[in-house]
Amino acid sequence: MKFSIVIPLYNKASYIAETLASITTQTKFPFELIIVDDCSTDGSLEIVKSFFEAAPLFVKHVHLEIIELKKNHGPGYARNIGFSKTSGDVISFLDADDIYIPELLERADQLFTNNDMSFLTVGIHLFPSETSLPKLENIQELLKPITSDAYVLQAPLDVITSPDFIMGTGSNVFVKREHMKTTRYVENVLFNEGNDYWYRVLKVVLETKQPKIGLLMGNYIQVREVQGSLSRQKYTSWKQIEIPPVYLRYQNSQNRYDHLLVGVICNRWVKHSLRNLISIRQKIIFLVKYRKILANQLHYSYNRHNHK
Repeated sequence: MKFSIVIPLYNKASYIAETLASITTQTKFPFELIIVDDCSTDGSLEIVKSFFEAAPLFVKHVHLEIIELKKNHGPGYARNIGFSKTSGDVISFLDADDIYIPELLERADQLFTNNDMSFLTVGIHLFPSETSLPKLENIQELLKPITSDAYVLQAPLDVITSPDFIMGTGSNVFVKREHMKTTRYVENVLFNEGNDYWYRVLKVVLETKQPKIGLLMGNYIQVREVQGSLSRQKYTSWKQIEIPPVYLRYQNSQNRYDHLLVGVICNRWVKHSLRNLISIRQKIIFLVKYRKILANQLHYSYNRHNHK
């Protein structure tokens, strides 16, 4: 299988070299690496160019394309541009401050080739908190082991919409390119856009003949917990907090799994918002302004409880 990796890059000068090193030291090289610089202002792009000037062997064997945007558009736009340039069989997106373990592409290739995977999620390790995700305790009966560290999801939508699962964080998904052609990231949001995107891609995959959805555990992706990153930024006002795209898309859906996903994502969104709003007054305003979403959480919880 030919693997294409897309990296959206914006002001990650402190981390991008380590991220790139995690790709150039893979036991299986990708077919292509596409880096989309979203108008960085901290020298990130210059670090990328210098890195590859010092890695001629990698450049010789891997198609490398560096796209320099003239205006900052956000990660969704950068990922969409990057995907439009891909030509490999399997696509993944890697955040510019995260790390692939050296054996990841080789293991993913084995699963796609030998087990006919269409869609693969990968376990992640958050550092420095030393947290591993997803948690399998409550979804074990929905997983069919195929190797010591890999599973087939026997009821993909039940697994994906479980509070114990994680999909989109750290861009921990690999998918055959043929299933991604009609789906794009929402471009006008900065947070939670990955959950929305990969859920829609999964729905496309599930409409194909005999889809096989996999999970690779073993902390193959190291996700850096960076203070001030989009997922950890502090808010001075409730107005700075974007409503999750999955809520806007599926709030009126009649599909049970849409509801379950909305419930999971909004629950995480509320906790994140209350944790990162810096004043009690703004937390109270947030709860009042979004009381409809909070009320809907009871409905989604009821829906999950009564369909177990």
